[in-house]
Amino acid sequence: MKPNPSFASPLSPKQMAVWSLTSAGNSIAAIAKKLKTSRQYVNQTRLAAEAKISKALLEVAQVNELQVTRLNTKNAILLGYHPTLNRKAVVTYTTSHGIKVWYWHDTPEEETLSEDFLRQTREYLLQVAKERGIGIADAEAMHPAKLANQIFTRLIPELKT
Repeated sequence: MKPNPSFASPLSPKQMAVWSLTSAGNSIAAIAKKLKTSRQYVNQTRLAAEAKISKALLEVAQVNELQVTRLNTKNAILLGYHPTLNRKAVVTYTTSHGIKVWYWHDTPEEETLSEDFLRQTREYLLQVAKERGIGIADAEAMHPAKLANQIFTRLIPELKT
């Protein structure tokens, strides 16, 4: 039975493998050798994966009524703006969490008290950083709001205040 890519995770398993390896900085030749296939196959699979990710990010932006400001397919990240909420939003794709929307705001850290929510959010953000090769000292102990700021401002310099 063929896997059915969902909206949250639009890639097939082969596309996900190639996308993960390329986003981790591996060369096309190294990926081809690792997967025991041709460079042409890896490149075509990478391009198909990037196209699917791009389409999914844009669809999520549309569904969430975001005005797209910037799309970076290589890093699977989109910056948008929600005019009604008067908020920037970051839409990301990770292999483990699929597509997520992060609304950018300046809520004080102490307002979110649910430890489970904070743990899940930190886990998602750490995966975003890992897949994009971003290292952050003491990230495990950092509040997700601060962690998000460090990760997303590196990926989208326009977010710096």
